[in-house]
Amino acid sequence: MLIDLPNWVGDLVMAMPAIHRLVTANADGLTVLNSRPSARRLLELLFPRAQVVASARRASPLAMAWRLRRDGGRFDVGITLRNADRAKILLRLASRHSMGSASGCGRALLSEPLVVNRSRHQVFDSDAILARLVIPGADPGWRPALAPHLLEEGRTLLRAAGLWNRTLVGLAPSAAWGESKRWPCERFGHLARRLVGDGLQPVVLIGPGEEQVAVRVQAAAGAALPTVGVGLDLAGLAAVMAFVSVVVGNDSGPVHLAGLSGASTVALFGPTDPRRTAPLGGLVVSENLPCSPCFARLCPLDHNRCLRELAVEAVLAAVQELLEERAGLTAQSGAG
Repeated sequence: MLIDLPNWVGDLVMAMPAIHRLVTANADGLTVLNSRPSARRLLELLFPRAQVVASARRASPLAMAWRLRRDGGRFDVGITLRNADRAKILLRLASRHSMGSASGCGRALLSEPLVVNRSRHQVFDSDAILARLVIPGADPGWRPALAPHLLEEGRTLLRAAGLWNRTLVGLAPSAAWGESKRWPCERFGHLARRLVGDGLQPVVLIGPGEEQVAVRVQAAAGAALPTVGVGLDLAGLAAVMAFVSVVVGNDSGPVHLAGLSGASTVALFGPTDPRRTAPLGGLVVSENLPCSPCFARLCPLDHNRCLRELAVEAVLAAVQELLEERAGLTAQSGAG
């Protein structure tokens, strides 16, 4: 079985309960996961029964099909968990029977194009595929146990940054999808100041190429906030997030990864729909304007009020609610 995985981190995390179902169901066969290089180590740790192949985002479907087939021929079944036609071409070339979304050219390219029910949360988008294979639907409550050595990696990174044994609140101010998804860096900086005033330690969580975003947050905070993420793959970032109490961020991959890693999440929504893509189990803060969700990368009304008017006080209240909840759970665990 070949499973072609989403490019975007958030989409990948939301697909993981379905990946878990597929890998488990094919325990007696070979499962190959086709992913982006940054996700490879995390996938290998979470799904040790599967073989993970890393491919560049714009890799030629023909070249990838040849690479995947050269050792064992065509796969019996190919599944794509993304909508891109490139993925469907890859499956047509690399597998005898291909399954995926009927959108785009899916009806022409796939052996079995299936309709995705987009009225439900995205975590359930693969349920039609699972049902066709007589596999139970995705479990939205599924969370992996991170490997002990990966957790130790997170501890080591935090100790090196002088952050061990602190109550950490992660700030994820970026969103690769588009500017309209981003709560202003100045608001993140003001939130950081309030957190410090409450005796908490804010940590800026960024990816490669997002250094200037962190600089803007630090400038607004008036302090050199610790920054984590540059140079880390998804496994390394997950290892750090496992020790962060709450992560505040836009509708983006880091917030979904935080929830997968065990952190509580506060997701800030504007142009996208939390009913589809909110991190499961976290809190959502939104202005709920009549023009939302518009799903536009740039605000069509040229004001982006859905996020610009989102108050720091509302976000801080959500963080405090989650911290109190975690403290209560810790107290119950200790009493037990």
